[in-house]
Amino acid sequence: MRTFKVEPLDTQAMETCRFRIDNLTKPIYSLATLETIAERFAGILGDPKPNHLRQGVLVVAADHLVDGPQNDQHGSESYAAIKRFNEGRTATQGAAAKLNAVAHVVNVGLEQDTSDLTNIEQQVIRKGSHFFGVEPAISRDELERALELGFTYADKLHADGLQVVAIGNVGERAFLDSLVTTATITGCAYEDILVHNEYGPTIEQRAAHIHSFVDRFNIAVDDWSTISESERRDAVLHLLHIAGGLDIAFLTAFILGAASHRMAVVFDNIVTGAAVLAAVTIEPLVKDYVFPSAAYDEPIHDEPIHKEQCRFLGVKPYLDYKLLIDEALGSTMGLSIIDASMHMLNDMKTFVEAEVSVAEDGAGKGRQKNKE
Repeated sequence: MRTFKVEPLDTQAMETCRFRIDNLTKPIYSLATLETIAERFAGILGDPKPNHLRQGVLVVAADHLVDGPQNDQHGSESYAAIKRFNEGRTATQGAAAKLNAVAHVVNVGLEQDTSDLTNIEQQVIRKGSHFFGVEPAISRDELERALELGFTYADKLHADGLQVVAIGNVGERAFLDSLVTTATITGCAYEDILVHNEYGPTIEQRAAHIHSFVDRFNIAVDDWSTISESERRDAVLHLLHIAGGLDIAFLTAFILGAASHRMAVVFDNIVTGAAVLAAVTIEPLVKDYVFPSAAYDEPIHDEPIHKEQCRFLGVKPYLDYKLLIDEALGSTMGLSIIDASMHMLNDMKTFVEAEVSVAEDGAGKGRQKNKE
């Protein structure tokens, strides 16, 4: 994996931004999340009054477990989804257009051939990742190629002038890889993020079944906080090799590369969340550059995984629209919340600008200033 460097947020820009926010003509702290988003973007960009952010969307496509026992679709659902993107008729692209955000859709590993889809960026590494009950999800060489491609796209979108990117995925059977990646990094038990199914094996039986596949690869880490930076990186890369898949690996590197360029990333579902966990574990400073977006009304088995990802990161999704599809739609809608925070920061007037007197008591006393 290539070397990179992520810088801490610019605290001076954040302090200046915070002072302006506290002096906007509103009760202090009353706009909550919008305020903290604006303050963090000031730190990311080193600008106390960021405005008119250049936004983009990145959707990466890859199927999982193509040689596993549950592959009865053979990529047909993924192909139908990617074809809709090729034709420009997805909700994600519609939402992106409203925000003047360019959407990039990259196929790194769908099972079916997409070479006929001329509006899809063809970067196929292999046609789907393996089931780790058969062999590691991707080879070491494929992992390196996926990582380098992720860094390359971070470079590319930064060179295009983007400052915040919503990420998403298209692909079948990503649940198991996302579950194993999440549990391994957060330290939770499989039983904690598996959901009871009225029919079939119990949670305990299913957890034991997963263990029987992955334990032989020695992916567990007893305590991430006690190992060195290089050991953390190597352990995460080993995890992605065994149970990550092409999309999670690609997005992990993209997130690391984006943060190194002071470019923010918005994520939403269990696949993008798994990539965020991997990136933050490799470089903890990345956490300051990622923003949660939507909580999906996903298949019930996905919900505990996403909740565990957010719990570990100490974040809460901004939106809960009961969406039934992902494909970066939740992340893209999250861009609108960031856009609203910029309008708050730049379009609202301060007490001085509006020539309004501040309250003489209350929470804002001493923080909110009149014109001198």
